[in-house]
Amino acid sequence: MRIGQSFGVRCRAAHRAAAAGVLACLIAAGPSRLSAQDDAASGQGGTARARFLMGTRLAIETDGPAPAGALEAAFDEVARLEGIFSNWRRESEVSRLNDKAARAPVLCSRELFGAVRVALGWAQETGGAFDPTVEPLVRALGLRGDDGRMPDPESPAVPAGGETAPYVRPPIGWRHVHLHRRTRSVRFDTEGVGLDLGGIGKGIALDAAAGVLRRHGVRRALLDFGGQVLAIGHPVRFPAWSIGIADPGDRDSVIAVVGIDGLSLATSSNSERFVETPRGRIGHILDPAEGRPARFQGSLTVAARDATSADALSTALFVMGPERGSAWAEARDLPALYVWRDDTGALRSKSSRAFEERFEGGGSRRERAGRAAEWRKEAR
Repeated sequence: MRIGQSFGVRCRAAHRAAAAGVLACLIAAGPSRLSAQDDAASGQGGTARARFLMGTRLAIETDGPAPAGALEAAFDEVARLEGIFSNWRRESEVSRLNDKAARAPVLCSRELFGAVRVALGWAQETGGAFDPTVEPLVRALGLRGDDGRMPDPESPAVPAGGETAPYVRPPIGWRHVHLHRRTRSVRFDTEGVGLDLGGIGKGIALDAAAGVLRRHGVRRALLDFGGQVLAIGHPVRFPAWSIGIADPGDRDSVIAVVGIDGLSLATSSNSERFVETPRGRIGHILDPAEGRPARFQGSLTVAARDATSADALSTALFVMGPERGSAWAEARDLPALYVWRDDTGALRSKSSRAFEERFEGGGSRRERAGRAAEWRKEAR
């Protein structure tokens, strides 16, 4: 079995789509094309382009012709948002906000205020599993440089000044951030609070890029952005865009194929982006409650109607882990799939009913078990 488009006709269509070169591989650090096509015109008069943005590769592929300048306009919009959201840039708007908001309310652009408002909404919805105020923890762990500091496994949080400094808990918590809608300003109630929009900014940028493409008349396209894809419609000759989900331990090994049409699919994993330290690797997905990298060692894939929601949910569900996260997704009818390898190296998975019904074709427990056995056989 392939975890993916339902079986029979739709599954065969996914395999034919893969052979036709419209299969993308979804992994945590960035998708890799499974075809030889790269930055060149695709079949049926389509266009494909890519640009390095927000620290990863954004690829856009259209099925059918695109108006002149449409793809470049979409890339330019993402580049503009990067200048607002990026904590890697000292001159960015969010960096200026972090510098000043503990002392006085800071007036924000519509884009930044909207991003902060949506991020706080998801923080509340997920009980803080997604929290945009992890910026001080990112700094404490040294995740933006080569000097990463592994947290003490017995400590609930890392020392802000390094492993030998006295313990100081970073001020993490979305309730430290206060919005003033009338003046479109943001204030922090504690010194040291900071916003990191890395867990939602890419999704916001994808939705914005898709909006640009639609305004240019593009109706069939796939946007592929470092571990997250967004589909506008579907290819003319196939019912969906076929997306490969990689083995969490081997980005070149596709273990599942799913088909998406008008959806965003996001995968989170700590196995691709990390900082090496003398004491081991530090993953980039952080658990706000524990003040350390999330403990789950596999991958989490979630689908949503828009890329912003999928981005935030992928972070939150990864932090929750398979047991709590699957129950949380089940209660909200969210398609979610956890994949990991156990101590013996065997591939394990746990999916929500919504994922099974949408991508695995539903069926009885016996039928699903039979398909799972077939999938494991194919995976070998």
